[in-house]
Amino acid sequence: MTTTSNISKADRDFTSVKTIAASPEQVFAALTTPEGVAGWWGTTSGSAGAVGDVLEVGFGTSRVITMDVASLEPGRIEWFVEQAPYTPEWDGTSILFELAPAGEGTELRFRHVGLTPQFECYDMCHAGWTHYLASLVAYAERGVGDPYRED
Repeated sequence: MTTTSNISKADRDFTSVKTIAASPEQVFAALTTPEGVAGWWGTTSGSAGAVGDVLEVGFGTSRVITMDVASLEPGRIEWFVEQAPYTPEWDGTSILFELAPAGEGTELRFRHVGLTPQFECYDMCHAGWTHYLASLVAYAERGVGDPYRED
């Protein structure tokens, strides 16, 4: 029996799967502490350690993304984007990280819920997420990522 999806390619959220040579606890820490997020993504303020916390990630002074921690469980972290002035298409989207043990490491399933190819920013955001997810892997594995840095 063959099944087909009712979701067109243009309606699909940006997703990525990474295998990380670090424990789920190490990856979880990289996603739930300001120091961890700053180590792989960008200048970070606020907190990401409890549901309801507000996390801000900056890319220069005029590009700050404000997110609420919507869900926080050992294998699942979800951030709700309240405001992203540089990429307003992100407003109201969710960023989801699902973690599962994989051998001696972790499988990360990433999904930016609502970020679809229909958005004007999609190509730029696809390239950005590809870079920053690789940075997350490097940070979790070696303690050094490639976050945004002001020149």
